[in-house]
Amino acid sequence: MPVSDLKFLLIFALGLLLLIAAAEFFRKKAGIGPEATRKSVHILTGLLVAATPFVLQTLWPMVILGVVFAIVDFFAVRRHLFVGMHNTARETYGTVFYPLSFVLLAFLFWNNNQLIFITAMLIMAISDAVAAMVGAHAAKPIQLHPQLETKSLQGSLAMFLSTLLIVLLSLSWFAELNPFGVLGWGERLWLAGVTAVMATVCEAVSVKGSDNLTVPLGSALVMHYLLTHGPTDQVIFTSGMALAAAIALLSYRARFVDPGGAIGVFVMGTIVFGIGRWAFAAPILVFFVFSSLLSKMGKKRKKRVDGIFEKTGCRDIWQVIANGGLATALLLGWYLLGWNGFYLLFIGSLAAVNADTWATEIGVLSRQTPRSVVTFTPVSVGASGGVTLLGTLGALAGALVLAGTGYLFSPHSSPRILGATEFWLILTAGLLSSFVDSWLGATVQAQYRCAVCSKQTEKMHHCDRTTLFISGRTWINNDVVNGFAALAGILFVLFGIWLL
Repeated sequence: MPVSDLKFLLIFALGLLLLIAAAEFFRKKAGIGPEATRKSVHILTGLLVAATPFVLQTLWPMVILGVVFAIVDFFAVRRHLFVGMHNTARETYGTVFYPLSFVLLAFLFWNNNQLIFITAMLIMAISDAVAAMVGAHAAKPIQLHPQLETKSLQGSLAMFLSTLLIVLLSLSWFAELNPFGVLGWGERLWLAGVTAVMATVCEAVSVKGSDNLTVPLGSALVMHYLLTHGPTDQVIFTSGMALAAAIALLSYRARFVDPGGAIGVFVMGTIVFGIGRWAFAAPILVFFVFSSLLSKMGKKRKKRVDGIFEKTGCRDIWQVIANGGLATALLLGWYLLGWNGFYLLFIGSLAAVNADTWATEIGVLSRQTPRSVVTFTPVSVGASGGVTLLGTLGALAGALVLAGTGYLFSPHSSPRILGATEFWLILTAGLLSSFVDSWLGATVQAQYRCAVCSKQTEKMHHCDRTTLFISGRTWINNDVVNGFAALAGILFVLFGIWLL
């Protein structure tokens, strides 16, 4: 690390500590509310970090500072220290995500496009704060309920407009930092508009301060793709965003997803359709459409398990992430690193969740008494870890459909990414993962008992009463189990690749 960078690191760290101390002083002595001091620290820190490319020679001071402050902030939040920086009306780890954001942005963009680093930091520092302040002070806020935290239409609109302005100004003022040349006004407006849409939806669906991570990274991803691709690809990406919005809206109208789930579908759909094209879009569409339709099948028969399953009917944001989050991350890995093996892992992940979904939706229709996947003893219909022959055949069909879709739409390079051997590998991985899901459901998923009807359930509330925890791990719910099933699909495929 150059001596000048080391000096800056020490000065910057001291400056941040003084800023935090000042926030505490004004909170205690001047009677300024913690929300105002927190936002002041948020904005000033972001502006300082955004300016670092103009004074630093390397990214390492930012990485060191980010890691150190993320650790310090985590313990400060847990122990209720530095109230002027951390105290809010809700539980939040935003001050932990904040430094992690600029560490990731530095690794990704410091050496190849500092314009993106600066712009993403400015969006996080300014737009996020503007959205919060406008939403909090709106005279007649129009409430949005995308997930656990209530947002306002006014705040989201402020987020969009401020992001649009920041990107436009950044593309004009820091054009020399863009290695791909100066853009025309039409191109700047186009890029700014698409980036502002992504930043706004990421902020709207955030929980516990996660927007300090998702907003800058989502904005940076959109900017990077549009800046590094030609007009045709830019049109395709924008069209993919429009298609994702249409699918999210239709899914919400059909009650396949709730508002938070619709936003999750939009964000993931934009990435999949815009970057992955049909090779990645077709498999995830097959999973989403067929699983949604299967959830509506046999409603009368499924009513008997409504009180058992933790979640039925509309999918929320957590279900969308549990089923498609790892697949989307693998697509991004393919985009950033270019390894074709990510496509096999992507299909393996979806084959796993599709097999599990089909096993559940079809299995509950069986007239056969389910048996525990662990002890093989009879269990009640809908019990976690219960399997039937019909459900197993459903899992096989679900894995088969996804493996087949991946085979048909895989990029036809030479050698082919997903050929006949990989087809059987993914089919096997998907089927095995469905049993992993059942085993986790039977052994570690949280189980409760209703104090009113004595029914065992996955729900924390039943018959309008809080249920009694009886087994498993309290933090492992159905979404976590589904996420582990998706991970199992990836690991099985990796193991198969290693054997081959």
